[in-house]
Amino acid sequence: MSIAMTTKENVFPGFPLPPLPLPDSVYFIDDSGNSDITLFGLIRVPQTGGELTTEAAWTRFLEELAGNPHLVFQPGTYLHAVDLVAGRGGLLHHTPGLAPTRRQKEEAAGVVRRGLQVLADVPGIGVSVVYSRRASREAVYGALVEQLNDRHASADSTCEVVMDGNGTEKRLKAAHHDLPRDRRHVIGEPLLVPARLRHLLQAADFVAHAGFQSLVRDPAREFMWDWFPEAFPQADALVDLGRLRQ
Repeated sequence: MSIAMTTKENVFPGFPLPPLPLPDSVYFIDDSGNSDITLFGLIRVPQTGGELTTEAAWTRFLEELAGNPHLVFQPGTYLHAVDLVAGRGGLLHHTPGLAPTRRQKEEAAGVVRRGLQVLADVPGIGVSVVYSRRASREAVYGALVEQLNDRHASADSTCEVVMDGNGTEKRLKAAHHDLPRDRRHVIGEPLLVPARLRHLLQAADFVAHAGFQSLVRDPAREFMWDWFPEAFPQADALVDLGRLRQ
């Protein structure tokens, strides 16, 4: 089984193409899904300078939000894709007790679309979604970690994982422990941090939710069915892991 992951710079070429140089990296990961599908949204940044570059782009994006008269953005506001596209959350609370207007809801949903484009325009990073149907969260994450390890082993580089969590997801940590000791290129356990504390985890949430909607095509979210492929048009930006053993 293989995972083909790409960016605009073709950092993760599809097999059977030979791998291009893959630097030491950090992956920011969040998940999404329902009873039928489990997926993870990934943002890969080079370990040297990549997080600073991406954070700077995201900070400029947040400054744009602060200037939007239809939204109420304060430093530290937690951006959660599901709430934004549903027209709820702190960005819409102009007047306590007064429901947001249609324009406010449209502006809030547009935050997710704009955030995806911000990521698409950052040079040198990778953005992808991996998924499987009828598979557990742990099985999908285990397959993902195994493949990240293989890709970085082939490139003789290493990577680390930062993931939305509260530190108690022991079954996800097991995927890291199961890697071969003599060929371990995913370093340590996943760093589990609440997404509200890290901008790039909130960005990964945007990626995961947009990818999810492009797959499930919920009629109530038809307006965002094409957001992910429009921002990341590579044929293999959405990667089906196929059937996985539980």
